[in-house]
Amino acid sequence: MRPGETIVTDSFQTAIVVPIHNTGKYKLTKCIRSILAQTYKKFVLILVDDGSTDDDGRVCDYFAQRDFRIKVIHQPNKGSAEARKTGVFSDEAQTAKYICFCDSDDTMPKDALEILITAAEKEQADCVCGNTRRMYRGVTLPSRFIPPCFSIDTSQAYTNTEILSKLYVSCFGVSNYPVNLWAKLYRKELISQASDFAPIVRFMGEDLSVTLRLLPETQKLVIIPDVVYDYRIGGGTSKFMPDMLNDFLHLYHFKQKMAQRYQMPQNVEYLMAVELKNIVLSWLEMCIQSGRYDKCALREEIVRVCRLPEVQEAVQQNDFAAQEPNGIRKAIQECNVKYIEDFLAERITAGKYRRFIKKILK
Repeated sequence: MRPGETIVTDSFQTAIVVPIHNTGKYKLTKCIRSILAQTYKKFVLILVDDGSTDDDGRVCDYFAQRDFRIKVIHQPNKGSAEARKTGVFSDEAQTAKYICFCDSDDTMPKDALEILITAAEKEQADCVCGNTRRMYRGVTLPSRFIPPCFSIDTSQAYTNTEILSKLYVSCFGVSNYPVNLWAKLYRKELISQASDFAPIVRFMGEDLSVTLRLLPETQKLVIIPDVVYDYRIGGGTSKFMPDMLNDFLHLYHFKQKMAQRYQMPQNVEYLMAVELKNIVLSWLEMCIQSGRYDKCALREEIVRVCRLPEVQEAVQQNDFAAQEPNGIRKAIQECNVKYIEDFLAERITAGKYRRFIKKILK
């Protein structure tokens, strides 16, 4: 495809958006080939090279020269949220009827697109959500947790009222429904509407930030038991993530706003409080394991985090305080540094075996 050339689409075509940043030649090639091998052929593949500094850009161009269905967009690094947004609002995606996403280190079974589109057309759905399997070096691994929404033998349709009463709570700390953007097919207008905002996070939770906007606007959602996505474990990073806590605090505020706008039968304030407590502990554990904090600096960070207004609001939430009057919740509320240090030390020790196995697998 020549630079600047636009792929001609039709009303039944699907756009597959793949955000890419330093994925690596081998993993990216597997991802692209799995999409090109789809049994459903009427799609455009939009590869968004988000400022990669490795060979990813050249890999994208190589495939684009060999398949007219591929559109490559090279842009400076803006993050995965902006890369997805670039793909969604490309001319090719905006001409398509449906849009779906695939992360650049994952793959799709060859019949995934056909299964999703067949369900969408049959049910006239705004969104179709399929199942995911966890893969490691080509081997399927058992899932540690299966969202309850997949306890079905055939497709299950949800109206907007049912989405808000049964599934939307998944965005607030209960995993009834997967909040990731992949393994789903979206009507173009729906995902465009949910994506047409400035990102509220830099790194953590970009999928959730879109899903929070998307689910309340979905008039008909269909969940199918079929596996439509292969998630490669080991794709995450164990590096220190400086934006992690700030990203979640931004999400916390956004969740409060959305919970006020869309009433749900569940006590989401309690769920959000427990979730924020867990994020605080994960952040402090990451600080310890990063080696960036000496004992004095770590204590200062514990005090700083405990005194954050959002954290104090969470740990003093009425139902949370009633359910857990003592323990780590109370320690965070009272900024009991010694208790928190001991709690984190025990937590890190308990996770040593799991981290050792993970290191061997990598």
